Amino acid sequence: MFLFSIDYFMQSMFSCKNGKQFYVNSIKDECSYAIKRRLLDLGFTKGQAVRKIKTSLLNKVVLVEIRGYLLSLKSIIADYILLEEK
Repeated sequence: MFLFSIDYFMQSMFSCKNGKQFYVNSIKDECSYAIKRRLLDLGFTKGQAVRKIKTSLLNKVVLVEIRGYLLSLKSIIADYILLEEK
């Protein structure tokens, strides 16, 4: 019997390590509808492979690779995206 929740395996994009590949699990509920819609339009759908390239010097911007293109996200928005390792 496991004594931890499913959220144990999920982490936000901002907190994951650079250079590793993750898969999108969900977008947090506290995210506004406009931001959630925009993230879905950019390709952050469930099961999509994402690789975090690097974080800016002051931890304000995150550079990610998704669907073959590079995308920079503010750290506040990157914190809404929940990822998992497979």
